[in-house]
Amino acid sequence: MTGSVAHLAARRRRIESIRRGERTPGEHIVVVGMDIAGSWQRSREAVSETCSAAPIEDTVSDWTQTPYGQAVTSCVDELETVARESGMVAAVSDAEGCLLWTGCSRSMRNRAERVHFVPGGRWDERSVGTNALALALRYRRPASVFSAEHFIPAVQDWVCYAAPVRDATSGEVMGVVDLSTTWNKHSPLALHAVERFAQRVSQALQSLSHMPVLRLRTLGTPQAVLQGRVVPLSPRQLEILCLLALHPEGLDLERMHAALYGDRPVGVATLKTEVSQLRERLGGAIGSRPYRLLVNWQADFRDLEQALDAGRIENALGIYRGAFLPRTESPLLRAWRDCLESRLSEAIFRVDNPDVLLNHLGQAPEAVDALQRLSELLPSDHPGRTLLARTFGEV
Repeated sequence: MTGSVAHLAARRRRIESIRRGERTPGEHIVVVGMDIAGSWQRSREAVSETCSAAPIEDTVSDWTQTPYGQAVTSCVDELETVARESGMVAAVSDAEGCLLWTGCSRSMRNRAERVHFVPGGRWDERSVGTNALALALRYRRPASVFSAEHFIPAVQDWVCYAAPVRDATSGEVMGVVDLSTTWNKHSPLALHAVERFAQRVSQALQSLSHMPVLRLRTLGTPQAVLQGRVVPLSPRQLEILCLLALHPEGLDLERMHAALYGDRPVGVATLKTEVSQLRERLGGAIGSRPYRLLVNWQADFRDLEQALDAGRIENALGIYRGAFLPRTESPLLRAWRDCLESRLSEAIFRVDNPDVLLNHLGQAPEAVDALQRLSELLPSDHPGRTLLARTFGEV
């Protein structure tokens, strides 16, 4: 064995020993990281380890006629060339983890077919457990999964790399680009390659898409802007838009009603009327069965969430302009707001730059957590304490 392959073999043995239960739970995170360890836990609840192949759709809709499909089609020739020349299999999925296209080297073709890594194969986490494509979808960032880090044994001889394709306008994840090969050919360069291809598809999508853009502002003063024009909406209609932004896959009437009203005695006819009026005001931008947004969209609260996910605390604080829908009575939106505020507060206590906190207090003077963190950072004789005391009270 070469030194590189010997190192990979040793890494594989460490992971396999974890899977056999020969290491403590704390060692799981040290060896494979939080993302993999968390995915294993979720996978155990959803997938049998005896699963030998991904479930496969009998028919796949004509995705090539969509803007995303056209963007993918314009980029796959080069991706297929890379896969063939590198002994890999390449794939592009939709936002649900269903493979739309694959291109394969001769050495990987039979392997890919055996496990249904082919168009129509479903590679989301609930279908096959831990894999790079599923992690890229879940965490909305590039991911790699090596050998026994995969949940099902059928692909534990693989190493996979995946990167999400984002709509450059809305930030929505449209799908994933994936490159996979055998574990002994692992190379960090492959992750850079899928990131580059995902960016190319995103750029192609941006040039092809002529759909109107909906922008939601919910942190501070709520507002909806469609194609640069403020759309007058009721608080309930803004809540509906936020729920659809949180569920890009769509919501049926029953789930929408529960998320919006909870146990309140409000009939479904009222909700249907609200959605109908909202659809009219947005020029037909809401689909039905299920309810979903049909336009590119961007929402400040999702931007804030993504900044926190990526650890970009300064960016997150720059996005924040006030509490998310402070008057909402929707049980789902209230729970989401509480979670977001809690995450933001935890992030604030990791800030080491007083200027960042002072800028945040300029936008959110009521941010007690920022004041507390400043009191920890500023020396007792710092002149800033006097200014803070005058402006915000005792620090």
